[in-house]
Amino acid sequence: MTERTCYQGGTLLIGDSLQPVDDMALVVEGERILSIGAPDPNARLVDLSGKLVCPMFINSHCHLGDTGLKELGVNLQMEKVLNPPEGLKHRYLSGLKPEKHQEMMRHGLVEMLQNGIIACADFREQGLAGVRALRQAAAGLPIRVAILGRMDESASPQQIEAEAHALMQEADGIGVRDAGSYDSQMLKRIRAAYPQRIMAAHAAERRCAEQASFAETGRGQALRTLEWGPDFLVHLVHSPDDELRLLAEQGVAAVACPRSNGILGDGLPNLAKWHRLGLTIALGTDNVMFCSPDMTREMDYASRLARGLEESTTCLDTRTVLQAATIGGARALKLENRLGSLVPGKEASFIVFDLERYNMTYVHDWISAVVHRATVADIERIVVAGKNLQEYL
Repeated sequence: MTERTCYQGGTLLIGDSLQPVDDMALVVEGERILSIGAPDPNARLVDLSGKLVCPMFINSHCHLGDTGLKELGVNLQMEKVLNPPEGLKHRYLSGLKPEKHQEMMRHGLVEMLQNGIIACADFREQGLAGVRALRQAAAGLPIRVAILGRMDESASPQQIEAEAHALMQEADGIGVRDAGSYDSQMLKRIRAAYPQRIMAAHAAERRCAEQASFAETGRGQALRTLEWGPDFLVHLVHSPDDELRLLAEQGVAAVACPRSNGILGDGLPNLAKWHRLGLTIALGTDNVMFCSPDMTREMDYASRLARGLEESTTCLDTRTVLQAATIGGARALKLENRLGSLVPGKEASFIVFDLERYNMTYVHDWISAVVHRATVADIERIVVAGKNLQEYL
C-alpha cells in the first residue's frame, strides 16, 4: 500500500484562486494530493505549524543554455550578445565541449528546483543536438522541462521545414526567436501537423524590431504570429493594445520577463494593461546569463513595476501576480491538469515557507508576502511529487 502523509497545522494557498486557509490538512498519497480538508488519522503526520504552503512555481520562459555565462556581456546591446550566429553568447557556446555545456545546464535546473520551480519552458538553440543535450542534462531530475527547439535560420526553406518536423518528433515543441525568423506558411503547416506540441515565439521585445515589422508588413510582430497559432508569446513589450486584445480573444498566453527586459534596456511590459485586456499572464526569468532563475524576485519586480508604470496601487492585485507564477504558467505550458495549484488529484509539489523567520513574521497578507517579501532563504522545505526535494539531489 502506498504511504500517505498528512501535512497539517499551517496555512495553505489552495485551488487555482490560491485561497489562504488555516489548519486544513493536505493529504498526500504517493506522488499526488489525495485530499485537502480533514486530517487522515492513518497517515504519517507532518506538523506545519507556523508555515505557509504554496504551489511550486512555473518558469514559463528561460534559456538554460547560457547558465555558464552569468553576467557576461551585461552592458552590451542585446543583438551583440544574443543574436545568432555572431552574438557573444553563441560564439562562447560554440567553443564549449558538449559535456561541459550539459553540466552547466544541469546546474541551472538544480538551481531552479532549489528556488521552488517545478517546471520551465526552455527556448533551446542548436537544433536537435541542443534538444538532446538539455534532455540529458535534465535526466533524473524531477523538474518538468518543456524543451522548445529552434531550427537553423540560415538553412534553405526545405531544410528548415525538415528540421522543424524532426524537432517536433523529439522535442516538446518549437520556440521561435523572432516573428520574421521563418516562413509563416511553413509554421502553419507544422502547427497543423503537431497540434498537441507547444509553439511559442519571442515578439515585440524591442522597439526597433516592432517598428521594422510595421514598416515591412503593416502589422506588429504579435499579429504576424497569429497566422500560425502560437500557444504563448514572450515579452510583448511594444505590442499595441489592439494586438494584445486579439491575443486575449484567441487564448494566446502572454509571458512577461520584466527583469530581463529591464537589464537589456528593451523597455518594460505593462502587466496591468495585459490584465485589463484579459490576457492569460505567465512569468519567466529568461536568460540565466542575465537573471537568476528565481520566481520570488521576478514576482516582486513585476508587481512593483506594474504599480509604478500605472501610478496606481490597485491596477494589478498580488493574487494575479502569484497566479502568473503558478497556474498561469501551467496553463501556458499545458500542464494545468498536473501542476500550478494545490488541488486533489494534482501532483504533490509545493513550497513550505517558514513564517517564523524574521522576514516573514508579523505578516498580514499571505499572498502579498509571497509576492513582495518572501525569498528563497525563507523556504523551509520543498516537496516534489510527494518527496522532499533533497531525496532527488
